[in-house]
Amino acid sequence: MRYIFLLLVLFISKNTAAIELSCLFEEVHQTGDTHQGAIVVKDKKFRYQYFSQNLYTIIHKDNLFFYVENRDKSKFFRITKNSDTLEAIVNIISDFPEVEEEYQITNSIIKVEFSKTDKVIKRIIVLSDAGNMTVYLKECKNMPIKDIYFSWSPFWDYNF
Repeated sequence: MRYIFLLLVLFISKNTAAIELSCLFEEVHQTGDTHQGAIVVKDKKFRYQYFSQNLYTIIHKDNLFFYVENRDKSKFFRITKNSDTLEAIVNIISDFPEVEEEYQITNSIIKVEFSKTDKVIKRIIVLSDAGNMTVYLKECKNMPIKDIYFSWSPFWDYNF
């Protein structure tokens, strides 16, 4: 779970002045499992939402991290342990637009591949002892995003 948060960096464009983006993603794990969802970023806030009802949505706002169960959106839980990766993502977002091609965080290597045509991140590769995965980004849109979508209580559905 903690490596997923690094993927927030995934969809940041090198040419965008303000960070307000929404992208669809597909995670492909070394086990063959795949998950689809969307990433939404506004300034230092982010939302990483799986479309599966069996999974969850992660929200970062005001230096707090929460996850909300997709099956029962009234249930939310603060993430207080093992949040070093989440904190690293916040730091990476703060350094925008200087997105590197490779990051080493904790015991992981994160590689970022950019589209050659429009300078947008198209693929993130996470290599770690816990498992490897690739996240493909698609349909990224630079658009205004309302602050309500970074609330865990009440939780607001985001239309992708």
